[in-house]
Amino acid sequence: MEHLNLDDIGLTDRTQYNTTVANFNQIQRTFNNNTDEIETKLDSKSNLNDFNNEIKRLDDKIDALNEDWKARLKRVTLGTDEETIENVVTKILIEKGVI
Repeated sequence: MEHLNLDDIGLTDRTQYNTTVANFNQIQRTFNNNTDEIETKLDSKSNLNDFNNEIKRLDDKIDALNEDWKARLKRVTLGTDEETIENVVTKILIEKGVI
């Protein structure tokens, strides 16, 4: 390993070197602690994105169901919805005692 020339960075005595090493150790500890916090925040953001995607999927399902109901309402209004016609006819026949 190549020996660093400490003159270039101003670390010419042991006190300066020890102070710099202590500072870098503090920076490393702070960085490591913040890395956990950053990862937690990124996980939260990922969870939020997942939640937003789920809401979008549910919105799409609601839109599809809304379109289905609109189509059925149109058929009922026009008197062409077979399920509704069958239910109404059955109810009338039961009321008249035919079935």
